[in-house]
Amino acid sequence: MSNFRVAITNGIFSLVSEEEVPETDIIDLLEFDETQIEDLYKTHAAVQARWEQLAINYSNKYDLFRNEFEKAWWAHNKKFAKLLSLAYGEKTPTMDSVKDNVILIYSENTSADLRAKYAELAYTSCKKRVDAQYATVEDFSRDMYKYLSGSAPWFYEGLVRTLSEMKKQVETLQNIAKRLEARSFHMKDLKELVMEKHGNIGPMSDTDRAKSMQSFAPGLR
Repeated sequence: MSNFRVAITNGIFSLVSEEEVPETDIIDLLEFDETQIEDLYKTHAAVQARWEQLAINYSNKYDLFRNEFEKAWWAHNKKFAKLLSLAYGEKTPTMDSVKDNVILIYSENTSADLRAKYAELAYTSCKKRVDAQYATVEDFSRDMYKYLSGSAPWFYEGLVRTLSEMKKQVETLQNIAKRLEARSFHMKDLKELVMEKHGNIGPMSDTDRAKSMQSFAPGLR
């Protein structure tokens, strides 16, 4: 996971890209009028390409996080959650019960005492296995809670919030790129309208300009 980093703000892990996303007023980015047409024709393609590439890069990093880190998190913790289900007497733990135990064990709301109890119970099941690999319950507990160790523990809720935040970031960038693509068509339409106005009856009035701008200032939904 060395090719991306995360930042933690109020318990939420956010994707940190190697590419800086400039602080941008989206309305200013998307809005334009007839006086800006010539300048926009010089820069629009580069601006659009930049935001499209940012959307692609963030989407790739989001997919990488889901396909590598999230899957590894669930696979590791399900292994110990299944042992806890066996300790509770389930001969054949179901997928739902294992998932419920993952949420229970690795929740940020679970106390340290309860977590220690879950480790002891799961360890009793582990010792019965012929392939048991832990000499002590302490060794077992360290591995069981490896995603909760260190200065940035990955609790279940933190993982869910992070995925939600990363998805929102990706969708925002994709939406901006989509709106910039639409802007190129609006620019062409407005330029033709302005040329027609200037060629026939002179400059556009403020009222005509306001009416035309209703179609040429796409915003974010």
